Amino acid sequence: MKLTFRLDKATENGRSPIEIILKDGKKVDTEITENTDELLKKLDKVLKKNKMDIESIKDINVEIVNGAGLTSKRIVLAITRALRLNL
Repeated sequence: MKLTFRLDKATENGRSPIEIILKDGKKVDTEITENTDELLKKLDKVLKKNKMDIESIKDINVEIVNGAGLTSKRIVLAITRALRLNL
């Protein structure tokens, strides 16, 4: 299973939309949030919807588009580093 966080260009309010993409074989599930406070909740939602645990993730990637918000970028990178400790 592969997990990808994709940060898009920041909107007018300064927040970058964050897309959580979970790929398991041919099955792809996504959740989008602009609020970094809800990022872990959305990740849990995607995992529960697919009946998977965080330990079943084999690969974690981050895709950052030019112009993504600096705070959002730092939060996503910190979460990614923490999740990689479980791999």
